Amino acid sequence: MLKIVFPEFARTDAMLDLLGEPRLPRLDLLLARGKREAAAQTDMESLLCGEFGIPRQRDWPIAAITLSAAGGQAGEDFWLRADPVHVRIERDRVILSEIPEPDPDETRQLCEALGVHFGEAFAPQPLRPGAWVVRIAEELEIFTTPLSQAAGQHIDPLLPAGRDALQWRRLLNEIQMLLFSHPVNQAREARGELAINSVWLWGGGRLPQVGQCARSLLCDQPDWRALAQHAGAKPDMLPKKWSPDVPGEALVIFDAPQRHLRRGDFESWLTAMRDFEQNWLAPLLAAGRSFELVDPLQGMKLVWRSAYRWKFWRHAPRPTRQTFNLQPPAADASVDAFGNRY
Repeated sequence: MLKIVFPEFARTDAMLDLLGEPRLPRLDLLLARGKREAAAQTDMESLLCGEFGIPRQRDWPIAAITLSAAGGQAGEDFWLRADPVHVRIERDRVILSEIPEPDPDETRQLCEALGVHFGEAFAPQPLRPGAWVVRIAEELEIFTTPLSQAAGQHIDPLLPAGRDALQWRRLLNEIQMLLFSHPVNQAREARGELAINSVWLWGGGRLPQVGQCARSLLCDQPDWRALAQHAGAKPDMLPKKWSPDVPGEALVIFDAPQRHLRRGDFESWLTAMRDFEQNWLAPLLAAGRSFELVDPLQGMKLVWRSAYRWKFWRHAPRPTRQTFNLQPPAADASVDAFGNRY
């Protein structure tokens, strides 16, 4: 059966209600008449590594796997992801923000500056402009939080933990001071763009053995495709629209709406939800195909079979209409998603 992994799908009703948007009829049909079951509540990294049989070290070893998938030589070394991010101080909180993928030349200049300053202790290598890795001489005893979970959050409780964590927290402070004054960031701020004023450490470990999974994976995220490739699966880009050519046992990741929510981009979230309804859900329902939709972040699963459409006595939920005026959080002010200042 086709399996669609759709993080934060369970928030669809609440988000449509808060935005004051019309209902999406096919999503209503799925929510009302699909068979709802409990699912393991977990993060995307844990779910996908579990699906592909990748063993956990202290972290899921995503840095080494993504380096290998990009053609790098991971060898026996310990690797960490050190992705470029923006952090901002809001009174007593430090909030992490993802940034649009920087220009390759900006990436080159920042990585070179860090390598010159820190030497072998911290010399990031870009896999792509928005994804960097660093080689560590000795294995670290630290536990980290994936960027996908830290984005939009107060970072203090999410910083590296474990025996070797303190030295890396100190290093992060020094990295932030170096990046703050770099000409790349001065130019970005002059253009009204978020400064790349920190990195986020996560996904540490050594390269595990290659797997022999035969499953197909369809998704837009290069990190997830790298996991599938390492496991011996068949990764490919997510098609714009479902068709009978999509393998019946494929694992499909539809995470664009959740990425927009993390950034406070509600207009893009709504566009992505409409895209899913029109280009994936509508043709699946019309073809009478069975599938399951899993929201691992909320611990929910919906199973759909063609016979369920005749459960006409079941109606989609209608939340009480709210009057909030949602807006994206400002990059340079302490404003929340409701337009309130902290």
